[in-house]
Amino acid sequence: MNKLKRSLIIAIRICFIIFALLFFVQILVDPNYNKWGGVIAGLGLPFFPPIVERCFKFKMPFRIQLIYYMFLFVALDMGICMDLYKTVPHFDKIVHCGSGVLSTIIGYYAIVYFKATKTPIVFRCIVILGISTMIAVLWEFFEFGCDKFLGQHMQELVTAGVDDTMYDLLVATIGSVIGCIMFTNPKLAKELEKN
Repeated sequence: MNKLKRSLIIAIRICFIIFALLFFVQILVDPNYNKWGGVIAGLGLPFFPPIVERCFKFKMPFRIQLIYYMFLFVALDMGICMDLYKTVPHFDKIVHCGSGVLSTIIGYYAIVYFKATKTPIVFRCIVILGISTMIAVLWEFFEFGCDKFLGQHMQELVTAGVDDTMYDLLVATIGSVIGCIMFTNPKLAKELEKN
């Protein structure tokens, strides 16, 4: 990744921190604005790509990082902090499906890291789907924690309860299957790896 692209990624991370801090100020000013989950995720998740890069010892392609940050903006800033989950029909399910597709990237890079790209396609699919659905479950744990400990309603516990969580996991799994198909296709996988 060249210097300009690196600078753009750093600028995007700084913007996420600024947005999170602005939403934090709004929490302090407006007692009815309880968006702690969005603020916490907005401060932490922008640093996920460099953590993955260090863990797997590779450079994440610029395009993948841009897609990830666009997704974060839609899911966190627009969805949670600007309340689009409540005002736009099916916005939540679309975002969860997108998260399923994106989280397969981590599963794919795990396969590349462990030099398992020549293993049978069924094995690669199981690993990619397993990692992707684990990420969906961890996100639901995060939502549950925000609801229980920070008084939020990220899982819509009052109105939908278990249905909301199960539908979120279902559409995330559908997204994971789509991502798995992409990353087990050698041509598509190589195209996604380009900077």
